[in-house]
Amino acid sequence: MGMKLIYKKSLALSLIRMGYDLEYISRNSENPKYQVFFFEHTEKLNQDIAKLHEQLHLERRLSIKKWRI
Repeated sequence: MGMKLIYKKSLALSLIRMGYDLEYISRNSENPKYQVFFFEHTEKLNQDIAKLHEQLHLERRLSIKKWRI
């Protein structure tokens, strides 16, 4: 299915912890001080990325609520 490029290091590390294989790393061509992480693009990868984004969104909302109390 090709490669999925991940620009966020924390997301790449979460995927690795979940058991995904990091295919390779390259410098970001638009900003060479950053790296791009390549994973095999599958439907399961898309689903797990969506779950991680949802989890991050919920954590941020809970954090904001905590400060409003």
